[in-house]
Amino acid sequence: MVYFADVTPKYDRERIFRRLHIEPDTNAYQYAQSVFPSLAEIARQQLCMTHCYSVDENEPPVGVPEVDRCKYRITCLSTCSENITREISQMLAQGDFLEGYILNDLVNELLFNASDQMNRQISAAMEEKGCHLTQRFSPGERELGLEYQSSLLSAFHNIPAVSHVRLTESYMLYPEKSMLYLFGADRSNPEISVEHDCGKCSNTSCFFRSTEGPAACL
Repeated sequence: MVYFADVTPKYDRERIFRRLHIEPDTNAYQYAQSVFPSLAEIARQQLCMTHCYSVDENEPPVGVPEVDRCKYRITCLSTCSENITREISQMLAQGDFLEGYILNDLVNELLFNASDQMNRQISAAMEEKGCHLTQRFSPGERELGLEYQSSLLSAFHNIPAVSHVRLTESYMLYPEKSMLYLFGADRSNPEISVEHDCGKCSNTSCFFRSTEGPAACL
């Protein structure tokens, strides 16, 4: 069964600036400050995030022992509209590079923060069944091959809200601003935190990679 998460879009402007190396007391910082409100408004209007997860029992093995031994498999999808990726591409194409980079990073942060909120909701829902989650597994990382994107995405094939999400021939998600991953859930699992720690993640090139800091609501 597929469930939708109720999330509050959040971001940290200063964290975004730090990731983009926009240093305080510079002209670039002053300009970034001046354009950020309009970029946040574009994100608010065009992002159209959807966060959903499927809870299934007795699914075929995926080759990850930690997940395969669990009673439940939870497949998670966080995505947005195609409009926001077009908006970013248009900014870059017309030479508005700083605006495009800021909007791109803002969208990444909003999507990632929202997926973390969904994970906490999943953890709470599974605790009501007496189960705890495994660590998160994403196709293309560790034991889970990228080709499993297709199998995981099929959990949402009849859900209109995410019907625009598809795979390229190389199993990459479209829209690009999408995340597809899974957990196992079982009574035998130890209780662990579902908060994603980018500092411990092996995927150092991930464009959702974040740093510590408080978040503001969109």
